[in-house]
Amino acid sequence: MNKSEITRELELDYKTFSKWEDGRPKLYKFIIKNFYNNEKDINLNNDNNLVKEIVKELKKLPDNKKKKFYYLIMAELAEMGI
Repeated sequence: MNKSEITRELELDYKTFSKWEDGRPKLYKFIIKNFYNNEKDINLNNDNNLVKEIVKELKKLPDNKKKKFYYLIMAELAEMGI
């Protein structure tokens, strides 16, 4: 997947994402690495695989970070009217 495809998938502005390469290098590298790894290892178009991957990553976090992501997800769902 190239930068354009990644930004479309994440609904990010291409220029913003490109600026992260210098301004937020850890985030940029994480996104690039995970998109390429996921492309090879997992089918994220399958809902079960996607949920399993999210849960697997969340389990690695301390409780306060899990709660943060819970509230972020819930806020996003509320914004969508779900």
